[in-house]
Amino acid sequence: MTLNRYRIPFLVLISCVLASAGLSAQTVRTDSLEFSVFFRQGLSEVDLNFRNNGKNLHDFADTVATLLEDPLSDLKHVYIEGAASPEGASDLNVRLAGARARNIKEWLVGNTVLTPGQISTGGVGADWAGLARLVAKTDWEYRDTVCNIIRTTPVWIRKDGVIVDGLKKRLMELNGGTAWNWMYSNLFPELRQGGASVKCYITRAADPVEARRDTVVMRQVDTVYVMVPAPAPTVYIPTIEKDLLMAVRTNLLAPLMNFGVEVPLGNRWSVGGDWYYTWLWRHWSKELDMTNCMQLLGGGLDVRYWLGESHAPGSHNRANRLLGHSVGADLYGGYYDFERDFKGYQGEYFGLGFDYKYTARLNKRRYGLRMEFTIGVGYIHSDAREYKVFTAGGDAIRTGATKNINWFGPTKAGISLVIPITRNVVHE
Repeated sequence: MTLNRYRIPFLVLISCVLASAGLSAQTVRTDSLEFSVFFRQGLSEVDLNFRNNGKNLHDFADTVATLLEDPLSDLKHVYIEGAASPEGASDLNVRLAGARARNIKEWLVGNTVLTPGQISTGGVGADWAGLARLVAKTDWEYRDTVCNIIRTTPVWIRKDGVIVDGLKKRLMELNGGTAWNWMYSNLFPELRQGGASVKCYITRAADPVEARRDTVVMRQVDTVYVMVPAPAPTVYIPTIEKDLLMAVRTNLLAPLMNFGVEVPLGNRWSVGGDWYYTWLWRHWSKELDMTNCMQLLGGGLDVRYWLGESHAPGSHNRANRLLGHSVGADLYGGYYDFERDFKGYQGEYFGLGFDYKYTARLNKRRYGLRMEFTIGVGYIHSDAREYKVFTAGGDAIRTGATKNINWFGPTKAGISLVIPITRNVVHE
């Protein structure tokens, strides 16, 4: 008979001998403490003044000190798991979550009797579990659908090495994006402030009790070998999300006669340009004599700084690009021809100035139509050349007179319709 044939009976025999020897046994119970630490949007620093962080951390420190004085308690381990809001890029979410967990560990080591070896950290990146908990608490019409997608869909999916689907993609496409936009407005702000959970595992030993003595009847058994399949390899699939490439616009104060483009440079800065060709005329008689007209051909460039915490650096703020309040520096110039009652002025102009702009969404879609409201002040210079027209529709004859124009004051006004242009970005 082989050794393996008697392995199980031998272990049972040893257990029975120990029990029959009257050794005392203890009942061991494992407990855990858990609390959350909150963070300001996009930041990883521990702020004791934010929400109830200070109370939670100091209460935990007091509890740890009490446990270590209890001879029946043994603090085994503290695990800190960081997380971030799902709308950011996956790689940045992982880095932010990990930084939050490490900063909590640093605080605990510096303010409690815990040692670095008793604390481990980890980052889950996007807090899908937290999102599911928030959705489950609502009476939202898509509650069950969203929870089912989070529960059953892998974060990343590949087919033949090509990205075909994933958890975030399915949520963003649910009902044409309206479900994602609702969560973005109503649930993601809470997840942005969440950050990490702290779990402390403690074993507690009860009073010793006498081991019960039982009669054990042994019989020979055969060894059974069970084949356990190797776990399937983890498949990491990048997420696909829309990213703002640029925005095109037209100033409704001069409809169909202008065109503009603005390109974001990160979250805080952008550059833009506008082109105007406004040609207006009015005739005072039945004939189209062009005795009164205005013609303007010009363009401008601007560099813009976007205000507010919603434009702080970080992938979680990418969706706020080109939205909200901003200030800009402008440079513009062009050519004009203004005529009234057969007398007019022609010339070139240039100027510079500063402006204020506010941009708002017209609907709940992240990259839907927007409206801009702009007003600016500055300086314009021009040397205007006078001319006269002696017959209706005739040539402009210069008189030789000129006018030097230097203008300080309002130089820019706009109510513009904006169309965002996006691209698909793959985040590994």
